[in-house]
Amino acid sequence: MASSFNFVIGSAKFIFAPIERCLNCKRNFDENMKILQKLLKELNSVKEVIELRLSAEIHGEIMQTEEVKNWLDDVQRIKTEIEIIEHKAKEKKFLSRAFLGKTVEEKVVELKAFLRKGKAFLGMVKSFKYIIVGGGVAAGYAAREFDRQGLKPGQLAIISKESVAPYERPTLSKGYLNPNPKAAARLPEFHVCVGSGGDRLLPDWYKEKGIQLILGTEIVKVNLALKTLVSAAGEIFKFQTLIIATGSTVIRLTDFKVEGADAKNIFYLRELEDADELVESIKMKKYGKAVIIGGGYIGLEVAAAMRINDFDVTMVYPDPWCMPRLFTPTMAAFYESYYENKGIKIIKGTVSVGFNASANGEVMGVKLKDGRVLEADIVVVGVGARPLTALFKGQLEEDKGGIKTDGFFKTSMPGVYAVGDVATFPIKLYNETRRVEHVDHARKSAEHAVKAIKANETGKELEEYDYLPYFYSRIFELSWQFYGDNVGETLFFGDNNPLSPKPKFGSYWIKDGKVIGAFLEGGTPEENKAVAKVSRLNPPVENLDQLKKEGLSFASKF
Repeated sequence: MASSFNFVIGSAKFIFAPIERCLNCKRNFDENMKILQKLLKELNSVKEVIELRLSAEIHGEIMQTEEVKNWLDDVQRIKTEIEIIEHKAKEKKFLSRAFLGKTVEEKVVELKAFLRKGKAFLGMVKSFKYIIVGGGVAAGYAAREFDRQGLKPGQLAIISKESVAPYERPTLSKGYLNPNPKAAARLPEFHVCVGSGGDRLLPDWYKEKGIQLILGTEIVKVNLALKTLVSAAGEIFKFQTLIIATGSTVIRLTDFKVEGADAKNIFYLRELEDADELVESIKMKKYGKAVIIGGGYIGLEVAAAMRINDFDVTMVYPDPWCMPRLFTPTMAAFYESYYENKGIKIIKGTVSVGFNASANGEVMGVKLKDGRVLEADIVVVGVGARPLTALFKGQLEEDKGGIKTDGFFKTSMPGVYAVGDVATFPIKLYNETRRVEHVDHARKSAEHAVKAIKANETGKELEEYDYLPYFYSRIFELSWQFYGDNVGETLFFGDNNPLSPKPKFGSYWIKDGKVIGAFLEGGTPEENKAVAKVSRLNPPVENLDQLKKEGLSFASKF
């Protein structure tokens, strides 16, 4: 009886053993297919990053090798083979899955080897939770806000083309050009955030906070979908959240193929290196002749600085008056007269069409469209700037020359924010979108973007950015501030005699019966706060004559 039972059991094992093996093979197949799919997804990601790096011509010699090309071909082959396995598995189902198990196991091993090799080609990929690309004012203020909001060491990196930690850029056209060595502004004196009355963030501060400053590094390729940045040296950076703070670059006369525009001692002022070169030239060409091309911010500020440096200064601009985007003719007349009284010559209504250079390539003269030629030892060009958005073309929605954002500086790509000069954002006060090039907005937009990032992570609510446009300048003994919008009817008030020891004057802009903007020259801190407040409140104006009579006191009522 026992022997019969053992015979039955033995027979059953003999019969069902192959079935059990098939079941085990099927289970192994399913598990290995899951592993295979996971590895294939990772391999595709590595392949895309390698292709991205290959497409950046600047480091093509590093990646353009037969080994890399063969690897890419092999990746395509193995992807095709996996597709065939998947197709066969679907066709014959159970038995196919069982009998394909060995093949899948082999593919898992092969795929792991390919993945290791691909990662070796890339070298070490540096990954951060947050990356700020651009190392200007906005980057510094964003870093401070990250620290305030709570930041773990190693989470944040700032990647900057410049070789120094973020600094207050407006200093370059003001204190940096001071001829008195003891009074001239120099780093580390004007690192952010001293421009807004905050602490100076020295390089050691970033180190103490665990923030990685990656300086002297230019990003040349960006793939936002892959959350990947590639540097000119071929370094790969991965991010979870990106803040675009690339700012603007100057418009150069060489862009328009102006004759002789590449001569020596023709300067543009945007970065510390530009200012250093100008300072050296000022020392070499002491008491020489300087021609300033442009009548905007940079033109006015550098013209004043060059005159303080005892240069014979001539300003040239095509507009009928200086700062035409902000100044009214009455306001501009004061500043032009003031400059002329300081010995600065002003030529309006014409442009430079070429430059004469000496045998050693140094600029000697500026040729004007009206036929005149101005002698020049130094030329400084300030004809505008354009936002640095080229890296992101086709990847982000754009508007009005910048990267379109919402009121939290979120772009059209999740996890990507844009601040400062590059952002076109909604201004709630005027119910429209604008792009603003000014240090005040760079500071505040950077801080707000970080608050938005942190609020999104924690689920907290945050009000949208509510910006009041603000511009200012300090030249010679003068200092002006503007708040709001400069559209509508203007009403001038105050003393604008350029010979006055302390001129104080201003202007209101009135639209639809309300004050929407205000300008003040020579104001005290309290008076400047008053014009800022009135520009935000937009109070109604019933009588223009009465407003003119009240002048600055009207703003002080609020």
